[in-house]
Amino acid sequence: MSILKLNSVYKKYFRGHEAFNAVNNISLEINPGDFVNIIGKSGSGKSTLLKLCAGLLTPSAGNIEFNGENLNLKSDDELSYIRNNQIGYIPQNAQALENLNVIENVLLPFYLYKHAGDGEGYARILLEKFGIEKLFKSYPDELSGGELRRVLIARAMINNPKIIIADEPTSSLDAESSKNVMEIFNNLNSDGITIILVSHDLETLKYGKKIFKMEAGNLIFNF
Repeated sequence: MSILKLNSVYKKYFRGHEAFNAVNNISLEINPGDFVNIIGKSGSGKSTLLKLCAGLLTPSAGNIEFNGENLNLKSDDELSYIRNNQIGYIPQNAQALENLNVIENVLLPFYLYKHAGDGEGYARILLEKFGIEKLFKSYPDELSGGELRRVLIARAMINNPKIIIADEPTSSLDAESSKNVMEIFNNLNSDGITIILVSHDLETLKYGKKIFKMEAGNLIFNF
């Protein structure tokens, strides 16, 4: 069974009195263990598509299934719970909370809902896995761009999601930091985590298993 399925999905917006489809009749099936790359120019609809996949937006038409359940039929509270527990979403220009240190930022999703287990212990395991365990007491303004991205990935992973959805996770990073971040995603995928990743950086494509391109709201497979 697919982990994520889009069935003839549209997302309509208006500029003045003129309507346009930021996402235009997209059908897509993501299977467990996939690593999907989506590229495209700014304004092509990539971020809107990811927000739909994460349950942050409701389609104007069509429906989205996550683990066989129709997200269109879920309440806001139900969608929030699914996102917290099963979807690790890293939005474009994601930020850490400046008044919290690294481990406190990572633990935020763990404390939003009641979870069993040792959250702090697992947070430390993630930080060690991503090579930033010594920074657990540091604050965001003390981190490099690459270190901060690793913190945000750890935060997305704290509740053991079934899928990671990342929007431009390597933007504004130098080549070495970008490579390090992509290696983390690659290793997570090797561990069985499904990845959907949007990027302008063509170097990220060598890590994926499926490549799509968005143009004016349309999705092209293996362009």
